[in-house]
Amino acid sequence: MSKSMNAAMLDVVVKDLDGCDSCIVIGCEGWTSSETVTIRAKLREKGFRMRVVKNTLAGVAFDRRKMVGLGARLSGPSAVVYGGEGAIAIAKHLVASLKANKKLKIHGGYSEGEVLDNAGVTALSKVPGRVELLGMTLHGMFGAVSGMSANLDGPLTEMHGLLEALVKQKESAEGGA
Repeated sequence: MSKSMNAAMLDVVVKDLDGCDSCIVIGCEGWTSSETVTIRAKLREKGFRMRVVKNTLAGVAFDRRKMVGLGARLSGPSAVVYGGEGAIAIAKHLVASLKANKKLKIHGGYSEGEVLDNAGVTALSKVPGRVELLGMTLHGMFGAVSGMSANLDGPLTEMHGLLEALVKQKESAEGGA
C-alpha cells in the first residue's frame, strides 16, 4: 500500500480505538468472507466492533492510543475487537465462541493499562461482568433485610398456626360437651 493509504488506514484505526480503554486481538487466519461476516454480525449484536488490520499499522495505532506492548501480541492476520461494555464482555463472548468456531484464535488483549496474553483473556472472561456485579451488590444490600424479614416472619407464622390449632381444639371440646 502507498504511504498515503497507510496513513489513512492508521488514522481510521486510531479513531476507532478513540475512547476505548480496552480491546482484544484475535487471529483471523483462514477465515472465509462468509465466516468473517458471521463473526462481525454476532459481535455487532453485542455492541462490539471488529476491524481487520495490518499488524504494523495496528502496532503504531496501539502505541498512539497508549496501549503500549499490545503490538507484540499481533501475529499473522489479525483483527481488533473493541467497544461494547469493555474487555470483560468481549472476552466472555469470544471465549464462549471458541467452542463453536475452531478457526477463532485469541492472541491477547489490553485492559486497564495491562497487556494480556491468551490465558489472561481467558481468565478475564471468568470475571463477573457489569450485570453480575450489580446483582451481587443488590444482593449484599438487600440480602440482610430479606433475611431479617424471614426471621421475623417464621415465629409469627408458627404462632398463627398454634392459635388456629387452639381454636379448633376449643371448638371441638365445646362441640363434644
